[in-house]
Parts: sequence; C-alpha cells; structure tokens
Amino acid sequence: MTQEFLLHNSWLIVLAVGSGMMLFWPMLNRGGGNRISVAQATLLINQKKAVLLDVREPDVAQKMGQVVNAKAVEIKDLKDKAPTLVKNKAHPIVVLCQTGQRSGAASAVLKATGYTEVYVLDGGINAWVEAGMPIKKSKAA
Repeated sequence: MTQEFLLHNSWLIVLAVGSGMMLFWPMLNRGGGNRISVAQATLLINQKKAVLLDVREPDVAQKMGQVVNAKAVEIKDLKDKAPTLVKNKAHPIVVLCQTGQRSGAASAVLKATGYTEVYVLDGGINAWVEAGMPIKKSKAA
C-alpha cells in the first residue's frame, strides 16, 4: 500500500521537497557573516564604535548616497586593503552594500584576513534608508 501510494503520488513528493528547498535557498545564498539589523548596527556603532565598510561600486554609492562616516572599499580591492582598515582586528566591522547580498562575500574576505568581529547589515543600504537612518548624497548625483 505504501509503495503504491508513493508511485502514484511521486509528483507530490517532488513538489514537497522542491518547496522545502526553496524555503531554505535564501539562507544558503546569503554568504558569510553574522547578519544584523539596522538597529543592531546602530548599537554597535554607538557602543563599540564599529566601523562601517561600504563595498559598493563607487558610481552606485555616489548615485544612491552613502552612510555618513562609512569607509568605501570596492569589493575587488578588499583583499589588498583589508589589513589597513582597522588597527585592532577584534574591532567590530559592519559591512554593507546595496541589498546585503554582496556583503557576505566581503565578510568572508575580512574573516580570512584575521578580522574576528565582522557583521553584515541585513538588507544593506536599502534597509538603512527604510529605517530612516541618515545618508549623504553627492552634489553631483
């Protein structure tokens, strides 16, 4: 009976497994780094003087605006510039990009170079702006 049910309803099993995998895909696709909210990032900045690291392309950052006092380093240059970002590699760093997807890869690079307290801003600059946090826009934008 069980074997007959499985044969006749194999499409249901495939559908259930596929649906389950789609639920977990966003978690698997985010890359490295501890994800934190805008509120958590703000606490880290205020309490531990966390460094904000913007890894967006310069033209995107200029067009969309930048978080005040964030250090800008293109992700392609991050491996070379990582040793000079912060003197103490235990100092917290919050990595941000436009949506929070690219930051995971940047976080992995920072961890590989010895930084121990690396966070990814979940939702990136978009979440920062949605939360009503300040950004500075270029005069040319």
